[in-house]
Amino acid sequence: MSQENVDVARRFTDSYTHGDWVEMAATLDPDVFVRTDPLWPERFIYGRAAVVAWAQGIRESMGPDFRIEEAVDLGDRVLVRQSWSARGQQSGVTGQQPVSDIVTVRDGLIIFIEYFLDHERALKTVGLAE
Repeated sequence: MSQENVDVARRFTDSYTHGDWVEMAATLDPDVFVRTDPLWPERFIYGRAAVVAWAQGIRESMGPDFRIEEAVDLGDRVLVRQSWSARGQQSGVTGQQPVSDIVTVRDGLIIFIEYFLDHERALKTVGLAE
């Protein structure tokens, strides 16, 4: 089942990159919960429609270039390390932002995503670092 969970996490990211909001919604449990890094303005997002709308807003303001660097199978969770080439739509300013997330999957749907701007913190959260 865990490779299937990695595939679900990849589908979620791919749907963001391609702006396929129907596909993104198909990866999410209706009661999905997202907790972002404390440095992000939105700290908590609850529910499928809210998560998709949040992702749409990020894509519109920062761009679609989000790719998976590594996905680590942790059973019912997947640790995903990503690279985001952000581009401000208004300012045109570009930059690289590493993002790590822990995706929890149940019955083939994402039920929880926790985002980190610091990969070491994500590793500590899943017990892979001290």
